[in-house]
Amino acid sequence: MIILKKLYFQATNLSWLVLTACTIALIIFSTLLLPLIEPGTFTNHMDALWFTMTTMLTVGYGDLFPATTGGRIFTVLFLYIIGIGLFASFIGKAVDSLTFYRRQKERGDLMFEGKNHIVIIDWSHKAENAMKDILERDAKVQIVVIDTIEKAKEINERIHFIRGRATDADVLRKANAQHAKAVLIFSDDKIDDQMLADGKSLMIACAVERISPGVHTTVEIEREEHILNFSHIKVDNFILSNATIAKLAVDSIL
Repeated sequence: MIILKKLYFQATNLSWLVLTACTIALIIFSTLLLPLIEPGTFTNHMDALWFTMTTMLTVGYGDLFPATTGGRIFTVLFLYIIGIGLFASFIGKAVDSLTFYRRQKERGDLMFEGKNHIVIIDWSHKAENAMKDILERDAKVQIVVIDTIEKAKEINERIHFIRGRATDADVLRKANAQHAKAVLIFSDDKIDDQMLADGKSLMIACAVERISPGVHTTVEIEREEHILNFSHIKVDNFILSNATIAKLAVDSIL
C-alpha cells in the first residue's frame, strides 16, 4: 500500500504532457501485447483495448479476463498497479486543472480573448441591471466586467470578469477593450463626492480612448456641467445619473 501511495504521488507530480504520454503509451502497449501473451482470450486488438480501458477505469464488466498465468501477471503489474494509478492521477490532474481554471476566472486573472463584446466598468447594481438587459436583448454578445473586487459576483459562458483598475492600460488590454463593441462607464457609487466620481469616470474614459479610440463609449455622469471636461476625448453618449441609468446605457449601444 505504501508503494502504491508513493507511485500515485509521484504520478500526480508529473507534468500534463508527461502524464498524458505515459497513459497513452500504456494503453497502446497493453493493446498490442495482450493478444501476444494470451491469444486465446484476446483474439484481436479491439478486445485487448476494451479490456485495457475497462480495467484502468475500474469498470470491470467481466466479459473478458485473462486465463493464463502470463496474462494475469501482466494485468496485475501493468494494469492494476500502474494503469489504474496512472489513470487516477490523470483524472485527478484534470479535475484540479478545471478547478484551478474556474478559480482564476472567478478572481479575474484570465485574459479575455473574445471580440465584439461589451465592457462594463465597476460591478455595481446599475451594472447588474445593464447586464441583465443586454443578455435579454442579445443572445450572443459577451460581457466583460472590470472591477477591483476580489471575486466575481457571477460568471458564466457570457459574463466574464477582469480584476483591476479600469484606468490601467494593461487591465483594459486584459479585457480586450481594443476589440470591444462598446464600453459602459458607470459612475462609482462608492464615491459620495459627485466631482470626484465624474473625475474618475473621466480618467477611465481617457484610458479607454488611448487603448481603443474607435470603440463606442457611454459614460454616466453625476452633473451635467462636467460634460465639458470630457471635450478633449471621444465619448459617444453621456447619461445623467438617475434610476433608469442602466436601461439608458444599454439603449445607447444596442
